[in-house]
Amino acid sequence: MRTTGTIIFAFILLVLQSAFSHLVPWDMFVPNAALTIVLYMGLHDHDLGRGALVSFVIGYMMDAFAGSPIGLFTFVSVTVFLVSKVAAWRLFLQGWIFEIILAYFLAIVAGGVILGIRALFDQDFGSLLTHAKIVGLRAVATALVAPFVFRGMRWIEQFSATAKRNASRGKVIRR
Repeated sequence: MRTTGTIIFAFILLVLQSAFSHLVPWDMFVPNAALTIVLYMGLHDHDLGRGALVSFVIGYMMDAFAGSPIGLFTFVSVTVFLVSKVAAWRLFLQGWIFEIILAYFLAIVAGGVILGIRALFDQDFGSLLTHAKIVGLRAVATALVAPFVFRGMRWIEQFSATAKRNASRGKVIRR
């Protein structure tokens, strides 16, 4: 239930992100909310295997929405999940300020990885500086929406836990 809810939430955010990028004139300030979901999964109690698989699916959906080469955002999403998992083991900070700072940092890292991969294959170094500026602005936008995405993920987890408790109570009553 939680995995399905997470994937559906990521899909909804990708649709909103895509619509937002076409509606506003400054599309370089579009947040990457799906990346924030991956960050949340890494920071909270998600199983490593299941979290990597869900990150893979979210990254694949990001590739499909962006029209980028398949595997680019998939690789970055799984990498962000694993890095945030390590950060969760090392850092025990909570709160919306921590969420904003870590979302900004990992959005910069993810953007840098994407720029590096594109530089290897595109060989168009002239546009890399322009794209680096876009990475910075999108990292700020991603950091600003991070607390709201985290709140949505917490709601999904609470809903899933409540549904699981109600289902287990139903099984106990039937016996």
